Amino acid sequence: MHPLTLKFMGEWAYLEKPFLRDYYKPSVTQIRLMMILGSALYVAFGVLDAVLMPKHVFSIWMIRFLVVGPGLALVLGLSSTRLFEKYLQPILAFAYILAGSGIIAMIVIAPPPVSYGYYAGLMLTFAWGYTLIRLFFTWAAFAGWLQVILYEIASVWVNPQPFDIFIGNNFFFISANIVGMVACYSIEYYARNDYFMKRQVEQEKENVNRINEELEERVRKRTEDFQIVNKALLEEVAGHEEAKEKLQEALERLKKSMSVTIQVMVSAVEARDPYTAGHQIRVANLACAIAEEMGFTQEKIEGIRLAGSIHDIGKLSIPAEILTKPTKLTNLEYSLIKEHSTSGYEMLKHVESPMPLAEMVYQHHERIDGSGYPRKLKGDQILMEARILAVSDVVESIASHRPYRPSLGIEFALEEIEKNKGIIYDGVVADACLRLFREKKYQLP
Repeated sequence: MHPLTLKFMGEWAYLEKPFLRDYYKPSVTQIRLMMILGSALYVAFGVLDAVLMPKHVFSIWMIRFLVVGPGLALVLGLSSTRLFEKYLQPILAFAYILAGSGIIAMIVIAPPPVSYGYYAGLMLTFAWGYTLIRLFFTWAAFAGWLQVILYEIASVWVNPQPFDIFIGNNFFFISANIVGMVACYSIEYYARNDYFMKRQVEQEKENVNRINEELEERVRKRTEDFQIVNKALLEEVAGHEEAKEKLQEALERLKKSMSVTIQVMVSAVEARDPYTAGHQIRVANLACAIAEEMGFTQEKIEGIRLAGSIHDIGKLSIPAEILTKPTKLTNLEYSLIKEHSTSGYEMLKHVESPMPLAEMVYQHHERIDGSGYPRKLKGDQILMEARILAVSDVVESIASHRPYRPSLGIEFALEEIEKNKGIIYDGVVADACLRLFREKKYQLP
């Protein structure tokens, strides 16, 4: 974004028009309410005019009720037309200048010392114009400083004020203008930044959907190949040793093909997040060791290995700048990170496998007390394989370096598991993990 105008620049300049359309829709209701509020305040302060300067009340009320009030009502009426969307900012700047100029005109008309205090109304106008009517920074700053200039002219040449009053009023008046500029700049900056982040996420999701479609197409083709080979072999399997050998070869090719596909997925994740290169494989190895310690069959151990190798596949849906960010994540960024379990499940749910790979990936951040995500499963609702992956993932993550911190060490990781076993981590899995490291001297590669 341009540092002064805040407009999108360079390769992102195309976002300006859609941002303005997106910004306009939620702004209309607030603008209408603020026009009504501004009009109501102008009317209400008419009572103060009558009390403070009854001799000039007719002139003051002419400004309030015949100039400023109808002007704000005109803006309110325009908000229902197409013209309003096209010229939103100039129209709002007009309303802001009109409201402030009306008060400056009252300062000119009001007799001393009443005129000295009317500058406070300009400070209310600044709060209204800079923060409440959805005016962009450049237009708001222009309108604000124009009112400052008009006030100086009125206070020095038209209705001169004593020097001490003039200096005091200006101190508060100009300070309020500067504070309003900062507030307006911040409001517009964060509105544009949020829109930019939303579009980035949408683009990343489109990329993920495209990658997911390609993966599904590969799986479909490999499944069709397997079904063709399997059908041909089944016709000859009875009484033919050669058919058995061919079937075994086909199965080996399918297994190899699946391994290649898994490796492609692993490489895709690690290419997006080089700081966690090897993380999935280390988690898979540790999970297999824990499963073996618990007496799992070889078939289930192999399923855990596959799930562990791709448990973070959903990170393909997360912008790379968030994955590699070296500082603490914002709430929005952390919520995007937490979506990777669901994204991984969506990518894998149609992959044919004797093991529930998609569910293991879906559940690897669930905790037995229900404090995990994305579905807050508890206890037996969580697959035992997913509980093993959860412990393995925590141990490897704590013991490894991350962009935002150095390694905390394996002992720190084991203390975390021991402290929370039976609470957020499965007790049997936790005990098996602790035995591996403390008694059998297992080490992370």
